[in-house]
Amino acid sequence: MKSAHLWGPVLFVMGLIFYFSSLTDPGGPPGGISDKAAHFLIYAALGGALMRALAGGRTVRMDAVRAGKATLLGALYGVSDELHQWFVPPRTPEMMDLAADFAGALAGAIAVALFARALAHLRRRAGTPAI
Repeated sequence: MKSAHLWGPVLFVMGLIFYFSSLTDPGGPPGGISDKAAHFLIYAALGGALMRALAGGRTVRMDAVRAGKATLLGALYGVSDELHQWFVPPRTPEMMDLAADFAGALAGAIAVALFARALAHLRRRAGTPAI
């Protein structure tokens, strides 16, 4: 059950990415943001979810090595996403999308680690146990 709790969000975000990559005309991103910003944001969510899962949900395990692994896995999924788009007419793979995917995965992994550490620090100061 703990595995589903940790890896469920990863699979959910991956599923969203796969779904939108499967659309022949996904339309523009919501809110008037650019395509590259949309790639960055969704891969930030993936990088953050990967960081949490790889660390087993434990703040003390959210380190640079796991951030690197989360980034690498997110970037590899970005490569598979771009390859997938190659087979969805009229979509095409783009290197700049892959760059945005990599940057987003890195930012998401780091943001989750920093947020978790800040939250743990606040809990310690308040006298509640850290996770």
